[in-house]
Amino acid sequence: MAILGLDLSKRSTGWALWEKSSDSARFGTWVLGSEFTSRGRTYKKLRQCVADLSSLVTIDYIFFEEPLRPEVLQGHTNIETLKILAGLAATAECLGDELGCRIVRGVPPSTWRVSFIGSQKRGTKRETLKDLTMERCRQLGMKPGNDDEADAIGLLTHGAESIGMPPPWTANEILRPPLGMHA
Repeated sequence: MAILGLDLSKRSTGWALWEKSSDSARFGTWVLGSEFTSRGRTYKKLRQCVADLSSLVTIDYIFFEEPLRPEVLQGHTNIETLKILAGLAATAECLGDELGCRIVRGVPPSTWRVSFIGSQKRGTKRETLKDLTMERCRQLGMKPGNDDEADAIGLLTHGAESIGMPPPWTANEILRPPLGMHA
């Protein structure tokens, strides 16, 4: 039995996998394509990467970050990016069905982040949220290589807790300083 968290992106998909019998999560990053890669090839690469993981362990649950809504477009995000993100989400749902997963669920960023790093002020910059997610991972004893891996760990942790299976890295939490506050 395993839970997979996915922070979907064409250039850097973060993934985190936890087997219930394990004390920790495995995590990493997949590059699914570049600006020259077609959407179809991008989706195919996600399929291949998830298939590689599922050949090692039975994935029963997949939680992925829901695509952005068009009204929140900002920065480098454009309509093409939205199409890719929606296609990656649909591919994740299809893979979950093919693998016979019990649950395949898209989670809004605001939902999993509140669960993982706590409530933040409206308008908190994206970079700050990414930094807080990295800090939270370090508090829990994990060292993600980038913010995509950290986001995947956050999604995985939220997903596991939402189905009543709190992961071991949160089981024995001690009092910690608030995120962003260093002693």
